[in-house]
Amino acid sequence: MDLIQVYADKCSLCGLCVDVCPSYDSVDIIPSLCDYIQSGGKSEEGSALEYDIRLCYTCNVCTVACPEDLGIRKLISASREKRTGIHGATEEQGLVDPFSDSNLYKKIGEWEEPVEFKNEGKKSEVIYFPGCAASCMNKVVGKSTVKVLEAAGVDYSVMSGTDYCCGSVSAGAGNTVPLEKLGQRNIDEINARGSKILITTCPGCYRAFKLLYPQRFENLNFEVLQTSEYFARLLTEGKLNFKRDMSEFVGADGKLKIFYQDPCHLTRALGIYEDPRTVLSAVPGTELANPTPEGSICCGFGGGVRTSFPKKSVDQAGDVHEYAKSLGSDVIITNCGGCMKNIIEGGYMAEKESGGSVKCLPVYDLAEFISIACGNEPTERDDMKLIYLSNKALVDCLTRYDYEPFDELTAVYDPDFISDSK
Repeated sequence: MDLIQVYADKCSLCGLCVDVCPSYDSVDIIPSLCDYIQSGGKSEEGSALEYDIRLCYTCNVCTVACPEDLGIRKLISASREKRTGIHGATEEQGLVDPFSDSNLYKKIGEWEEPVEFKNEGKKSEVIYFPGCAASCMNKVVGKSTVKVLEAAGVDYSVMSGTDYCCGSVSAGAGNTVPLEKLGQRNIDEINARGSKILITTCPGCYRAFKLLYPQRFENLNFEVLQTSEYFARLLTEGKLNFKRDMSEFVGADGKLKIFYQDPCHLTRALGIYEDPRTVLSAVPGTELANPTPEGSICCGFGGGVRTSFPKKSVDQAGDVHEYAKSLGSDVIITNCGGCMKNIIEGGYMAEKESGGSVKCLPVYDLAEFISIACGNEPTERDDMKLIYLSNKALVDCLTRYDYEPFDELTAVYDPDFISDSK
């Protein structure tokens, strides 16, 4: 059924969606977007956008709140695709387009070598798709995932994160060209390696293989699992053995209290809530501060808001720290590279803006935390370099990006300095 007809038949404009939305506060946005989407042809005459569709995090909080499973996000996505068809892709939509010269990850890769994973190109039944972020930006995620696979004795191979992109993030921003060009190529490569299980790290990559590719392409002759799902399976099979009691990091009697950050695009969009909690609950010396996803909030990174409205996005990430602290948490565990980077940055900025009076929590990736629990040494990481280089890359890639709060780190992390010191 046509999307607009679905809203005409089912949406009562009750307002439950805007009650929970972090960006919009008027239910009038729904008929406004419907009018825009159904205006004919490629002309915006008489159908100008009344609301800024760049403000949507695509977090799906509205969809969960809607008794008809509608919300605002579906209309936002359709509006973004239409606007792209009329005006072409924006700078922001090119940030994760592998065919764009203004690709964020390519830019970071010019300053620092992407991860070259062990077993790239190997044939195996289990194949790991790290994606762009875990290869070029959140390197701790990709490296730690491989450590967990090795600790569990898994025979695996890796698809290079610089050679293979899923195209999902661009599609979410309204630019579907990379998805259409790359999807079948990715599928063919996995099939050529004889793989039966594909593991993804990024929720965007997971969404591409699990949901978008089956709608567009054929021959997905393999099972698609997010790392948390695969870790849960390894745990059930007795292959994931924890060798460290994590209560040692508390420094006092009691258990390490974990706040698990539910990534919007993995949970509300794809329904993965329990597997990461199952794995974390099995780690010795830990306790979940939020054993259910009730009350979970968006980190502020998604939907392009981080690039169009960086201050709004980072402030939202700071709210995650406050919420986690209100539950008595010791650490925040994420399951998404975007969430991880934004929450780290949100904490840093909250402490900086408060003059040090606000203290934020340590942030770990799920695979990183599980790797440590398996007895591995912590994967090397530099949070300040991560947030400095990502912001510097955005400044270089976007003419309109005006958020560069890390001037004090330039002498340490400036790309020219890094290049000269290699």
